[in-house]
Amino acid sequence: MDDGLKQWRKDGKHLPYVLRDFHGQKDIFRAMHEMTEVDKNEYAKDISWVSGHCYVIDCFLWFMARHGYTLQRSRARIKFEDLGGNVEACNRHRQKMMGEAIGLTPIDSFGE
Repeated sequence: MDDGLKQWRKDGKHLPYVLRDFHGQKDIFRAMHEMTEVDKNEYAKDISWVSGHCYVIDCFLWFMARHGYTLQRSRARIKFEDLGGNVEACNRHRQKMMGEAIGLTPIDSFGE
């Protein structure tokens, strides 16, 4: 394999900017897993968000980049959903559920 190609992939430049940070990847894959209700999908129900994350980032996109393919944002002139907003909403929901599970009271409800 060409050294330039190796370095390009190692630097993560084959990934969209939003997927270049490991923590961002985790948030996106967790949100995707929750929003698509994977447990109700016959083909994907046995795949955890961690397995999906590793396979897509470390295998599929790595392999496709080796052959010159990358993901990119669509230029279609339609109203897409807000990725950052959806990921943040899933993060807030998950944090709330975890807090309630261990008996924490949300800060905004103090003094009521």
